[in-house]
This record gives sequence, structure tokens and C-alpha cells, in this order.
Amino acid sequence: MLRCLACHKKRGKQEVKNKENVENALASDVDAEKDAAVKENKLCYEIKHSDVMGRYVMASRDIKAGEVIVEVPALAVGPCSGCALICLGCYRELDESNLVKCPGCNWPLCATSCSGLGKYTGHSNYECEALKNSSPSYNNLEELKEYYHALMPLRQMSPFKNGRPREVDRHYRLKKWGFHFDEKDIHTVCGILEVNAFEVGGSGANARALYDAAFLLAHDCTPTTTHTDSEKAPGRPLTVRASISHKAGDVISLCYAYTLQGTLKRREHILLSKFFECSCKRCSDPTELGTYASAFRCPKCAGRILSTAPLEPLAPWRCTDNGCFYTMTSGGVQAMLKRLTDEFEQIDANDVDGFEKFLHKYRNVLHDNHYLCLSALHSLSQLYGKIAGYMIHEMPEEQLHRKIDICRDLMKVFDVIEPGYSRLRGITLYELHAPLMVLTTRDFERKAISKDSLRNRLKEIVSYLTESALILGFEPKQSPEGLMATAAKDALKKIKTWEQIIGKIS
Repeated sequence: MLRCLACHKKRGKQEVKNKENVENALASDVDAEKDAAVKENKLCYEIKHSDVMGRYVMASRDIKAGEVIVEVPALAVGPCSGCALICLGCYRELDESNLVKCPGCNWPLCATSCSGLGKYTGHSNYECEALKNSSPSYNNLEELKEYYHALMPLRQMSPFKNGRPREVDRHYRLKKWGFHFDEKDIHTVCGILEVNAFEVGGSGANARALYDAAFLLAHDCTPTTTHTDSEKAPGRPLTVRASISHKAGDVISLCYAYTLQGTLKRREHILLSKFFECSCKRCSDPTELGTYASAFRCPKCAGRILSTAPLEPLAPWRCTDNGCFYTMTSGGVQAMLKRLTDEFEQIDANDVDGFEKFLHKYRNVLHDNHYLCLSALHSLSQLYGKIAGYMIHEMPEEQLHRKIDICRDLMKVFDVIEPGYSRLRGITLYELHAPLMVLTTRDFERKAISKDSLRNRLKEIVSYLTESALILGFEPKQSPEGLMATAAKDALKKIKTWEQIIGKIS
């Protein structure tokens, strides 16, 4: 459950109270249902309460890594706040110069045959009927995008849903469209949506959804679960799996921020979007559990500059090595981060040279594991071997070894910040196998490797592919990760042919 401490500058105390009331209302029914199920041994978790965390989910028995903890259909799905012009049925971004309009209500669609038409997870018949008298104007597309803010709340307030509390946003827009809801209910629904919705979908989708039970999971910047939504399945279900094993009594958590960001950015995002200040172990530790994901290089001694108090945004930063004590103000750190982030975001997503130049340019400014470097390395791990000029079978040995080093360095960090069966781990294991396989094949072809060394190399590659196929096999089959799982399984079959040469590999 996403915890709300209230950002009072943005929202008043009464609105926060409304959010707490509606969270209690939403969770009370869930409590009763889950308690009964736990007694019947159908669930692996139980709902607990603390003054600090509110309601949270705890393992009621030992849970294995990869085991399903929650699998539920969406209560509602709708556009993300601040999204681009998207289809109301499938949430794909649209070409503004070539828009298709719903024949019933005139709102934007990708096509009149969109798979999301007539479904409560997309553009339902009820919604189409309700919006008939609120056709948007296409004269001002920026204003039209703003109107998307009210669609998810409208879906939550609509009478075709069941009796549970629902969300709403942008009261004035709803009134302008002719809908009249109680203002207190709107604030209540707005609170649930902002605090408890999940961003869902891939491949260009811009959607968020609300799910029963899943909203109760506590936050941690080193999550113990991973989750995925099945976009094409009826009800667009969310599946939450254990990424690591849990003992009975362990808190079950997920992360509300991007784990590849540093503490300042993660805490800023969580405060703005979820209205609480994270004080988890990772955020409380200046080294971020030994990863140094926020560390700078000291200009005096090349040591590590870390925050003196990571839970205090205004605290100074200081070099921790060699008795140096070089100090930076929080303002100086923020200004440097903004400048470097702005520069980083200007790099094209497929620009291998651009990412490499960024890493080289700031090698004496950023720690090797700084989150901006990790982001660059993460991009490079997938670009090397995949784009023109860097196709895997054409890459020279130097670049193949570079890809291997990048993947191994990333894995060391991922094992700490997203331990276990995480999506990041599954993808990186797959990327790691490719250059190893190419180098192994080249060594074999020029007779530069012994049978024993060849067998050991192939065993290593098989282990990476096996784990990658397992982790990514949890993803929907037609998603990019699901397709990668299939490719990993196919690669394993091909490696089996080597057994004719060297005997059994494993």
C-alpha cells in the first residue's frame, strides 16, 4: 500500500484525511476477504498494520522465489497523468497528424477496430455513451491532452463499476462535461488513484491501473517482488511474484520508484507522487548498500563524495576517503545533477558513441556506479549487438569484451538493488550470454580453445540462459521480455548440438 504523509504545500489536511478514509474503506473489505482466505490456507500472506506503515502485507508462510503472491484483474484502467495524445482503448500514443475518432463519442482512437473497444479496461460502451455530449475539440490538442486527466477518475466514479470506492481527478472538467459528483468523493477518489495506481503496459502504452490487494504491498527501494500486467488477457490482470525467497513473517515489498535512480531522485519522486518520505535501508545509507549509486568523485583526491545525511535533502556532501573531507553544498550537488541529467537526456536512445563519450567525459566526476553511469551502461548493454554498426556477429573482440564487462558490472549492482528474479537481471543475463557465445565460437573455429575450456564456457552460458529463460518466462509471451525468454530457450536448444563434439555439457 502506498503510504501518504501528505505534501501539505500541495494538498490540505482535509484532502489527506479523505485519502486515508478511502484507503481504510477500500482496505477493510480486502482485510476480511484475505483473513478468511489465509485461514483456509489459500494465500501466502496476511495483512498487518503498524503506526508507521499503515496496512502492509507479510508472508504467512515460507515463499519460494518466483512464486505468485497476488494475481488479480484490474478494478479500472485509464490514461496516465501527463500522457501524450493516446488511444482510449489501448493507450498507444497517436500520430497527431492522422487521428482516428470514435464514431460514438468522437474521442481519439488508434482505429475503429481497436482491441480495447467495448472493454472496461479500455473504451467501454458505457464510457462512449457517457461522453457523447462531451466531444473534445481538436482545435487545441494541448488542451485535449489535459482532458485525459479526468478520464480515469470518471471511469472510477461510473455506475457500471461495483460498489467499492472509486477515484476522480479534475473536478472542473467533470462538471464541464455535465457530470455532477460530490466534491468530497472526487477528492477521495483522486487520493486513491494518485497513491495506489500502478503504471502498466509496455511498447508505448501510457496507462495506469488500480488492483485489489496489490495496493497493500509496502514500499522498499530494494523490493522483494516483481510484477507484470498481462495487457491482452481479459481483465488485464496484475501478477506479483516473489523475486527472492521469503520466510514467514517477512514484509513483502515492491518499489514505487525507479531502482536505477539515486536516493535524491527516488525520494523526490516518492514524495511528489505518493506523499511520503522514504527512509528504507537503502535511502538511509549514504553508500546505498555499498553500490555508491549517488556518489561523486572528489576533485582533490579522487575519493568518494557522499551525502552526510541522505534523509536530509539540504545536508552537505563530503569526501569519505583518505581523510580528505572535501565538501559540497546540497545546492551545488543539485545544480551539478541537473546539468549532467540534462546533458544525459540529450543523448539519442540508440547512440552508442554518445553514451560512451558521456561515461568517458565524466569519469572523474561521477563514481563508476553513479546512477547516471548505470543508466548509460544499461543502455549500452542492450545496444551492443543489436543495432547497425554493432551487430553481435560483426563486433570485434574488443567490443565483445566491453559488452561482457558492462553486463557483469551491472549484475553486481542489480544483485543488491533488485535482488533475485528481477526483470533487470533476466534481461542482463540474456545480453551477457551473446558475446560469450560469439567469442567461444570464434575460439573453437580457430582451434584456440581446449575441450575442457570449451565445456566450461558452455556450462557458464547455459547457466545464464537457463536463469534468463526462467525469469523472463514470467512475462507475457508477446512482450519484449517474453520474446527474449523464447529466444533464450531456442539458444539453449542450439547449444545442445555442441554435445556431439564435447560430450554432455551439464
